[in-house]
Amino acid sequence: MDFFQHQERARRKTGLLVLYFFLAVVAILVCVNLALLLAFAWMDVQLPPSQWLTHPMTLGISLFTLLVMVCGCLFKIWKLRRGGKGLAAMLGARPIDPDTRHSDEKKLINVVEEMSIASGIPAPQLYVLDKEKAINAFVAGFRPSETVLVVTHGTLKKLDRDELQGVIAHEFSHIFNADMRLNLRLIAVLAGILALGKIGEFMLRGSSRRSSSNRKGNSLVLVALALVVVGYLGLFFGRLIKAAISRQRELLADASAVQFTRNPAGLAGALIKIRNGNGSHLDSVHAEDMSHMCFGETLGFRFRNLLATHPPLDERLGALGSDWVARARTRARSAGQPDVSPSASVPEGVAAFSGGSDASSSVSEGSGPATSSRVGTVSEADVGYARSLLEAIPADLHKKLHNPVQAELALYALIISSSDSDPQSLLKSAGMSEHLSALQPLSQQLSELGSRLRLPIIDLALPTLKGQPSAQRREILERLATLTRADQRTTLFEWALVALARQQLDDHARRNRHTRFHRYRAVTGELQLAFSVMTWASGARDEQARALFRQASHGLLPEARTLLPLSQCSSQRLGQALDRLADLSPLLKGPVIDGLADLVLTDGKVQVSEAEMLRAMAALMECPLPPLFAGNQNR
Repeated sequence: MDFFQHQERARRKTGLLVLYFFLAVVAILVCVNLALLLAFAWMDVQLPPSQWLTHPMTLGISLFTLLVMVCGCLFKIWKLRRGGKGLAAMLGARPIDPDTRHSDEKKLINVVEEMSIASGIPAPQLYVLDKEKAINAFVAGFRPSETVLVVTHGTLKKLDRDELQGVIAHEFSHIFNADMRLNLRLIAVLAGILALGKIGEFMLRGSSRRSSSNRKGNSLVLVALALVVVGYLGLFFGRLIKAAISRQRELLADASAVQFTRNPAGLAGALIKIRNGNGSHLDSVHAEDMSHMCFGETLGFRFRNLLATHPPLDERLGALGSDWVARARTRARSAGQPDVSPSASVPEGVAAFSGGSDASSSVSEGSGPATSSRVGTVSEADVGYARSLLEAIPADLHKKLHNPVQAELALYALIISSSDSDPQSLLKSAGMSEHLSALQPLSQQLSELGSRLRLPIIDLALPTLKGQPSAQRREILERLATLTRADQRTTLFEWALVALARQQLDDHARRNRHTRFHRYRAVTGELQLAFSVMTWASGARDEQARALFRQASHGLLPEARTLLPLSQCSSQRLGQALDRLADLSPLLKGPVIDGLADLVLTDGKVQVSEAEMLRAMAALMECPLPPLFAGNQNR
């Protein structure tokens, strides 16, 4: 199953979640009515059974119950309106300073940056739960470009680099598989289901403070107890829903993590430390809310085989390789710990993740239109290439990119270094002359590094700026746009830089996206523009350009849609077109990415400017694309 199939499956599971929620609501409504009607009978309120379904009291109870559940849902949605940042704030997580001096945090930043460049996904904003000593982590957000990664203090202190990389790769796979948005929706749905129990607990505490011995007071206690019981019934349904949706996704994320790193020992080592150590359970009062989205179980309970959100640890280890469970037991014995974990058989079809998959092997130059199969994947070659890019960035520059002020200047310097205009006149035209002394040496340094490092530098600078106040981010975007227009021309690289910056820094771009278009004909004009821009970017002209356009867009556009003149291919129109194409149904995006890649590959080689253009267009369509043909790009 590729990236686009995973995205489509996640979209359909949202509908399944709605069905589960409806069934849980019906079951809870029935139980609430039965419980409260018994309480009214205790109060000598006469109500014949034949009138239960039509009596105004029954209807009122049902409406009240439904209103409480819907309000509980809406309240949680409001609290999580900021996506991953809202959840991190709710948990009290501390943001990690990109310029931190803490060695464990620097190790995490390095691993995340490496995985980000290798996958084409913007680096998530990093948070740590300082009070949690167990090993656990999760990602959250509505979109890949607006993701947060939260790790516990125990994860930073107890895992070595390989083990940490395995956990991070597991979490990145949840981003690829579109699990994050579903996880946030699941939190909101379960909050509604559990709302009645919360009200019952509140009523029970209130009634316990009153020394009331009358029948009415006792009835109030009974009503509160009934609501608490129904709340636990809701908890049962909630865990059942989470188990139905989450368990197989964890095995899939483990498989993807091993394919990304080609190092099953890293992920297995992390799982063994959870198994033989202090586990992954969290002390947070929100451990139940987030149990379905963490790397490991957040709490323990009975009926684990039915209600657990994660497969047993031995099952996950067995899926990584037949000997990992034995190694875990050996390590437990050598540490003087009793081995109490039950033996688990490996489900058919998930064993031997460590054997790899041809689907994730790197694509060689000239291999044809298989680009969409690389979207949302990471190969060993991609990770190695990303590591080499990071090592090629001078240490002093790498450190500057973790400082907000210096990261902002680096973006301006990238534009200056890629322009043929004189830096002084360029900055004067943009009204930024005061930055000349800082930007001139920085742009000279970036120019000497060559164009191969331009995208990695952008990938490092933008996450640093995400934490800045909204007004400052808007000011940065305005300056970038002004600087690109200062010489009266916009290059492909300048467009790509500004487009990626807007995607990650613009408040408007942070909205939760929804699939709106299920047919290509709904976005024919946008497709025509995107293919026209990429055709002109390939360097083809005249009849060759028209033939290339027809070949690449065949099957996606009607014959009447021909290559647009270059004068009609403005960067503003392209940005608007890609914003609409991002709302295509996931399965329709793959052929579009393949067609655009065909235009890049038409001459058998990939220029850096073309790779930057394709990468930016794919990113704006929410399709994270790894570096094209690692190591084979021409300068």
